[in-house]
Amino acid sequence: MQFLLYFINNVLSQPIFILGLVVVVGMLAEHKPGSKILPSTLKAVIGFTMINVGGQTLGTALLPLQQLIAHIFNMKAPASADIGATQMASLADVGTDMAIIFALGFIINLLLARFTPLKFVHLSPHVSFFFAGLIAALLKFGTSLDFPARIIIGSILLGLYMTLTCAYVNILIKPVRGAEGFTLAHSSSSGLLVASILGELFGNKDHDLEDMKLPKKLNFLRDMTVALTLVMMLLFFVLGLIAGPTFSMTHVAGGKDIVVFAITKGVEFGMWITVILAGVRMMLAEIIPAFHGIAKRLIPNAKPGLDVPLLFPQYPTSVIVGFLMSLTTGIIGMLLLAAFHYPIIVFPALIPTFFTGAATAIFGDAHGGRRGAILGSGANGFILIFGQALLLPLVGTYAPIMRILSETDYCVYGPLLGGFLKLLHFN
Repeated sequence: MQFLLYFINNVLSQPIFILGLVVVVGMLAEHKPGSKILPSTLKAVIGFTMINVGGQTLGTALLPLQQLIAHIFNMKAPASADIGATQMASLADVGTDMAIIFALGFIINLLLARFTPLKFVHLSPHVSFFFAGLIAALLKFGTSLDFPARIIIGSILLGLYMTLTCAYVNILIKPVRGAEGFTLAHSSSSGLLVASILGELFGNKDHDLEDMKLPKKLNFLRDMTVALTLVMMLLFFVLGLIAGPTFSMTHVAGGKDIVVFAITKGVEFGMWITVILAGVRMMLAEIIPAFHGIAKRLIPNAKPGLDVPLLFPQYPTSVIVGFLMSLTTGIIGMLLLAAFHYPIIVFPALIPTFFTGAATAIFGDAHGGRRGAILGSGANGFILIFGQALLLPLVGTYAPIMRILSETDYCVYGPLLGGFLKLLHFN
């Protein structure tokens, strides 16, 4: 058992090993020589690492905004400066359950892809790993089930989640540009569903957010790296100014002048976006052709489920609008909860706000143009804040990491599963 847990926690939980194995298996299935397999595998995992590390560091760069927003509204932000330490503390009580559910859930996903019409392989293990933790926490803290029962139920739930979310996102992703050959395996799937429905019902595809006309002098803003860098500079500066230059310099900027701090944070954010976009190009160039071998010989007609940033290059404006809309509605939701004296302090989780905000705006735009993007990402902000409010009391010691990483599916399916377990009287 100790070796199995070590293998799961140190090998299977590392996305590069699973991605690398997919490329190797796919190219072997197509009888490619080793001289092509090795460089393709390295390029794929390097590309993925650029996306993953870029995403994590970009998310960390957003965390000072929490302190500024909290000070502006006289609230206490969750302590989340050290994500690694928060993660380790959150896993103390559910780590064993989480690791085994993660491994068995992935196997169930592969079996469903091989033997059912749901031909989708979930290839975002960093997503499924934390969702395994959510399921483990709900079962451990919300039921009186013993260890074997929790593992069996949790693994089935995770396998179904990995497969079904890829399946319905595959339907929603059809009008999305740049999504040929893959679906999304990401914990924003419920938000994508809401955004797509709102776009279809109230949007207008003829007014695409990405087609907005800008004066010639502002055409440089069509470059996502440049636009996001400037937006983040402005956001840090304005919030720092509202929070007060003295507070910002002392408690957030480490003594830096507020202007200098805003510029450096904006440039840092832009740099990591550039890393992510470069990783997207590198990974897609290798993973899609390699997966064809798996789809032809091992899991016929299978389609890979990949991560959200792969769509960013085609939707630069939606990424910016989605983040700002989700942040705005998240803050509104936070203030509403405070006004009604909700017993738990709930704060917008900025990493999910950026990534799921961007994703919901992309799907809203694809299904309903500008109006769909605004409505979809705005709804996403409310889902993130109100869903988190319902989720946190259900997950025990897993709550701290959920305050940081609770994306849309955690906030929707978490409370639903917790309520369902109570109805079954497992506690």
